[in-house]
Amino acid sequence: MEKCVACGETFGCGNVEGKTSCWCADLPAVMPVTDEGCLCPKCLKAEVARRVGDCFGCAHAKTLKTKSGSAIFLCGRAEAEPAYARYPALPLRDCPGRTPRSSRE
Repeated sequence: MEKCVACGETFGCGNVEGKTSCWCADLPAVMPVTDEGCLCPKCLKAEVARRVGDCFGCAHAKTLKTKSGSAIFLCGRAEAEPAYARYPALPLRDCPGRTPRSSRE
């Protein structure tokens, strides 16, 4: 078990537990890797959302990986609606076209 460096909560880490990957590998790679330690699922999701903004969890956003492994976001609305940036500057705030994933699926 790991201890979150932000809130102190204990949580399971796939890399430490001998699994092939950790749950955090499913999130966009927008965080720098440091020696400070890991964040729990709740804190890491909140930090990714803070750094990415409205694109995180939007039904129109597609996460792409660069050659270096970092994440960039492609706005699906941009193709049909030129008012939206194809690759918006992050963090994007107050996007009028944001549609939460859960409400569109």
